[in-house]
Amino acid sequence: MKIGYLLDTHGGPYDQPPPSRDQTSAFVDHLLQEADLAEAGGFHSIVVPERHGRTECMFPSPLILLSTLATRTSNARLGTYICIPPLYNPMHLAEQFAMIDHLSHGRVIVGIASGYHPGYQEFVDVPYKERGARFEESYEIMMRAWTQDKFSYEGKFWNLKDVRLTPKPYQQPRPEIWVGGMFPKTIARAGRMGDAWCSDPFPLDPKVWNEQVRIYREEAKKHGNKSTVVLMRDGWVSPRREESDEVFLDLAIQEWLFYFHWGILTHHPEFQKESDFTRERARKHFITGTPEDCIRQAQMYGRDYDVDYLIMRFRLPGGPAREKVLDCLRLWGKEVMPAFR
Repeated sequence: MKIGYLLDTHGGPYDQPPPSRDQTSAFVDHLLQEADLAEAGGFHSIVVPERHGRTECMFPSPLILLSTLATRTSNARLGTYICIPPLYNPMHLAEQFAMIDHLSHGRVIVGIASGYHPGYQEFVDVPYKERGARFEESYEIMMRAWTQDKFSYEGKFWNLKDVRLTPKPYQQPRPEIWVGGMFPKTIARAGRMGDAWCSDPFPLDPKVWNEQVRIYREEAKKHGNKSTVVLMRDGWVSPRREESDEVFLDLAIQEWLFYFHWGILTHHPEFQKESDFTRERARKHFITGTPEDCIRQAQMYGRDYDVDYLIMRFRLPGGPAREKVLDCLRLWGKEVMPAFR
């Protein structure tokens, strides 16, 4: 199993006041510290999200952040988790990913999805109900741009005539593509389009999860694609198990409630109403505790849930404190990562 790190762009609690210049600058510096420690700790990848128009998200563009990481790191693969193609001109998006691939000498992972948050579409005046169809067109155009010389395209949203992307990506014939989605249609789309399926950091019901994995792997096989299951988990490592609960667990439950209120986190039978989100019910769905606890729990996902790749996140909108996050990264790199190299 491989393990990557989500360099989360939340710089404060939800709906905080707009950040000042100094707050934003300090957070950017902290992001780069996290990236340095993830690289030094041996994480296989560093991935970044995309969020717009939200005061807690102090680095909206994943492409600018990836460009910075491409010149700052040398070993970790660099990806988006997740970039939202409907928000972009697909030729511009293909061009920028190609150049970041060159800056990093072929370390880019293109993680994409159609997006769940209507505010992002509103930010660039794209109708929310068109996101699925726009995603499909953007994907097709990017694939042609990366793999063909000149091409033309006629679609509902984009019409291109004799266009050429140059230079092509460093990776040939194209960068690795991860596709996100949590419903049967979008999970099958990941198998049809990508090299990996990306999932969210939500509680797993074994029956639901196993069916999702089956849908994905069968669709990937049908289309002759590589099949990689990528699972995101929130977690925390500390010298004492009790410290993980004290520092992290309540913050992680509050993050789940954010998605629960959006109607996304509703499939698990143990979490059907707000009062269900307790420490006792939630703890088993995170990767927390001592280094030995975290190793055992991570290995369990590979053994019992058919997971190939974990993406870990240690910092949530509400915390923990940034210095504590750096300590967590150091300990994870020193004591947990060696078990997965």
